[in-house]
Amino acid sequence: MAIIESFTQALQGDLGQKIKKDTIDRSYTYEDFQKWKNYFKEKGLFKEIAEKKMAEQNIPALCEFIYTLAQYFPSLSYYFLSKILFGILALKFSATEKQKEMYLDKLVEEDLFATFASKELEAGFELRRMQTVAIKEVDSWVINGGKEDVACTQESDLFLLLGKIKLSAQGNNQYGLFLLEKNMPGITVHYSKNKKSESSLRTGALTIENLVVGDAHFLGSLQNNHEVFNQVLDMWNLLLAAQLLGITRSVFDQGLNHALEINRFGQRFMDAPYIQQQFAQYKIELEVTENYFSFINLQTPPSTIQVTQLKFKAMEVSNEIIDGVLGIFGFATLPADHVLRNFKSISESVKNMGETPDFHLRKISKQWKK
Repeated sequence: MAIIESFTQALQGDLGQKIKKDTIDRSYTYEDFQKWKNYFKEKGLFKEIAEKKMAEQNIPALCEFIYTLAQYFPSLSYYFLSKILFGILALKFSATEKQKEMYLDKLVEEDLFATFASKELEAGFELRRMQTVAIKEVDSWVINGGKEDVACTQESDLFLLLGKIKLSAQGNNQYGLFLLEKNMPGITVHYSKNKKSESSLRTGALTIENLVVGDAHFLGSLQNNHEVFNQVLDMWNLLLAAQLLGITRSVFDQGLNHALEINRFGQRFMDAPYIQQQFAQYKIELEVTENYFSFINLQTPPSTIQVTQLKFKAMEVSNEIIDGVLGIFGFATLPADHVLRNFKSISESVKNMGETPDFHLRKISKQWKK
């Protein structure tokens, strides 16, 4: 994973400053998104992850990379997070050789984007109320249902669809992940104009009607589907926390610099005792959470309860600090490109698509009681 670590070091130096000119010093565009996405692809980011021996011990380097990139380009970091986690890593850790042959090269060499399709309109993330159902036939699956707030791009997509699976001799509900492409007959994507972001990332709703797929589209097997889902969700929580903390670090640093530079009523903004107190409080809370992130990130591997706690703590701190910094200034005094509001927008969309399903919380609750 030397290439990932070298990217992180470069982001902390000259590369980060170059990206900053396109994303923070001015309002970024779709062309900026494409430019930097292609830069990392051409430098071998995805190829390295796909070709090298990838183990759980390598996850900390990916977390540090996502944390650092999120400070400069949060929507691009989400793109990489999903492409790496819901595409390359899911295939490397959980897929059959046939599934790897079908999708791994596309994820590495082409513009195939991978994302999680979990949330539903009525059920939210609650598995017991989930209406998306896959019924097992002799040599195929028939899927019906729908998903909300799914991250989509203007390129082709690969969805990891979470649904109930029903077998002929099954009693209780089981759950499984399916690898589905956006252009499959039976899948319709509805984009919301109100949710279009400034990058190529948008959220959409999926309608799935009588979609017939073979066993090659079922991730894992009927014997290990629970373990596969846990593994994907644990890695998602860890990388999501890394991204949220990176976004929050950037908002805090930019807000602090803004407070030191501007004047109000003839006085430097930062000289007001209340403003000093607020930034001092945010500094402590952010550093404590970042230290906790570093500690969890070095565990090999961290437990489900640790990464879930970390994710919720990152969500809590990001909410408090991002809203607090924006509240301190008021929109009228923000820089012309409104970069802090852009960071707030992407942090909200990430959290919206990254909540933990209820059964995972019940599992954690049981562990606490032991």
